[in-house]
Amino acid sequence: GNTRISAMTNNPAWYPPQSIRDEHAAEGDPLPKVVPPGPDNPLGPYKMTLAMPGYLIHGSNKKFGIGMRVSHGCFRMLNHNVLELAGRVKVGTAVRIIDEPYKFGVSQGKIYLEAHTPLQDEDKHMTLMDKHAVVVNTLLQRDEAAGVLQLDWEMVREIIAGEDGLPIQIAEQGQALASQDDPIF
Repeated sequence: GNTRISAMTNNPAWYPPQSIRDEHAAEGDPLPKVVPPGPDNPLGPYKMTLAMPGYLIHGSNKKFGIGMRVSHGCFRMLNHNVLELAGRVKVGTAVRIIDEPYKFGVSQGKIYLEAHTPLQDEDKHMTLMDKHAVVVNTLLQRDEAAGVLQLDWEMVREIIAGEDGLPIQIAEQGQALASQDDPIF
């Protein structure tokens, strides 16, 4: 989906929705109506509200869940990363949410691969070999891959198997393409 940042909040308080409070209470972990800013706040030091209802980009007081589909509509980031992002964007900045299990990107002449567990049920039953074939075929079809000096195939296999949502370097481009900073999926 396409949306935009509609609000930015430094040191946010968290007001857990009733549905989340009920869910936690049922698991024996009752939540207060408000969690003030600080180290126990799951929103971390910064939140960006998106114009798409129910979605936030925010820091996190835990590493678990970053880059994973485990929240109720939020994109969790490491605290230092969300603070860096907040310094680069403003209210009104366009946001594009991409539902693709495998993403490639280029930054400073390096090619990165990011793998997530597929959201579609039919894709969840693919073998590791099938997933590897999808990634390899996609990468080889990209013009940006033409300048690849060396691809770390073992790292590609590990990233696909791990599906942890973290972008990891898999190759370097040739000198002619080293200045490009665009996504390549």
